[in-house]
Amino acid sequence: MFSKLGTKIALHKAGLGNVTLPTFPKSEGSKGEGAEGGAGFQNPFANVQWGVPKAFSSWQTPPPPPNALREPPVVGNKAPSNVKLKFPTIDGRPCIVLFLRFCGCPFTQKLFLAMRSLANRHTSVHFIAISHCTPAATNEWVKKLGGAWNVDVVVDQNRELYALWGLGISNWGHLLHPRNGYNQYLLGKKENMWGQQVGEGGCRWQVGGTFAVDERGTVKWGGPMQSVDEEILVEDGLKALGFGASLQSNVGVF
Repeated sequence: MFSKLGTKIALHKAGLGNVTLPTFPKSEGSKGEGAEGGAGFQNPFANVQWGVPKAFSSWQTPPPPPNALREPPVVGNKAPSNVKLKFPTIDGRPCIVLFLRFCGCPFTQKLFLAMRSLANRHTSVHFIAISHCTPAATNEWVKKLGGAWNVDVVVDQNRELYALWGLGISNWGHLLHPRNGYNQYLLGKKENMWGQQVGEGGCRWQVGGTFAVDERGTVKWGGPMQSVDEEILVEDGLKALGFGASLQSNVGVF
């Protein structure tokens, strides 16, 4: 188990001095090899890069977006529209919109790759990924993943679109629940998707989300992520748009 004093000092330097660290029974912290994949109990801070300045900044609460945080749209609502993301779309196509947590998050990587795969097979649907990291960091991350292919990537560095769609800053339980660390380990172990360096401008506390919007600009599916490791099936969004017949149920986060 990591040093509590050292971690508290690191959190304080990162602007998180008011975060209360979780405490675990000794039996949990010393289980060693577990039943699933030999993982045992996973330390949720295992991949925290305390010594990297960019990693420190990613733990700090970012400045508020230029517009007020709205309520997330629900099914049946008109999709929020902005000059960066207009609805209905000009080409009349329905859309799948993915708001990234941050570039470097393994769960975000899995979700982006699943969406990219579907985008290649469903060219009649417009797939959009939105990042709040800097343009350079976003481009670098996408390049490491092999390119965007048929996914349009929009940079929203000041998080104006995030706020418009009701995606604000998460709480402690959303980000640092011990289950997240365990599922992150499983994702890396099974699919070799491990956390990368946080993209410049990225904030770990930012809530992500996925939405499906039809050709009339109406939200048909989706919402904010309920946890960092939430299992999201992008194909469900396509089914809500009427493309269910040609889909298979194997493109979730896990």
